[in-house]
Amino acid sequence: MLKKDGNHQMRLAKFLSSAGVASRRAAEQLIRNRRVTVNGGIVTDPAHNVVDLDRIEFDGRWVAAAADHALVYIMLHKPVGVVSTMAPDKEQGECLADLVQLDARVYPVGRLDRDSSGLLILTNDGNLTYELTHPGRKVKKEYIVKLNRTLSRQDFNRISRGVKVDDRIVEIDSFTPARGGRLSLVIHEGRKHIVRRLFEEVGYRVIDLKRVGIGPVRLGRLPVGKWRHLSDREIAALKG
Repeated sequence: MLKKDGNHQMRLAKFLSSAGVASRRAAEQLIRNRRVTVNGGIVTDPAHNVVDLDRIEFDGRWVAAAADHALVYIMLHKPVGVVSTMAPDKEQGECLADLVQLDARVYPVGRLDRDSSGLLILTNDGNLTYELTHPGRKVKKEYIVKLNRTLSRQDFNRISRGVKVDDRIVEIDSFTPARGGRLSLVIHEGRKHIVRRLFEEVGYRVIDLKRVGIGPVRLGRLPVGKWRHLSDREIAALKG
């Protein structure tokens, strides 16, 4: 690596491959396909140099450098009303940075919309973020859902078979009744607002949505608004 103005400098394609996003050749193609941004702007030149302070994203997801930093893994019980970003914004209101204050720079793995609560994983491990959010990995997420009215048996069976949203079937991994008239839904989809949109397609409105599981990690009894470090066993299970 080179040095410039005190910052380490590296070609963008090499940065992506070093971070575990793809092989060097595949990373070059991702860049040419306009799937990579540097500090919010699309870059199409694989030889573009990046430095330590640059923020690199692939398909809208932050990529952490493969540097000599301590890796941090956190579980947060996000409350309703909190925006799933670490960047404070007065117009948006309370964000994750108001709940999780660390010296390390961490980012959420995926998101929950403002009106949803539950499990969020925050980390500075770009490789793990990629593994958990890549559609091809099909990482399962469990949600506890409350609807505006009782779900009919016919619609229950329809959802269990999968529902088409935007001309694509949402595959259902598990769909079962839960306590208090709620429903447990397990899917590996990651499209925006996909749970709410799934039920809207069948004629229902989600009035309460809580994520309780991501892969092998469970929210458990962690209180709303609180966070904790993941255990070594949980981290190993996520990486396994």
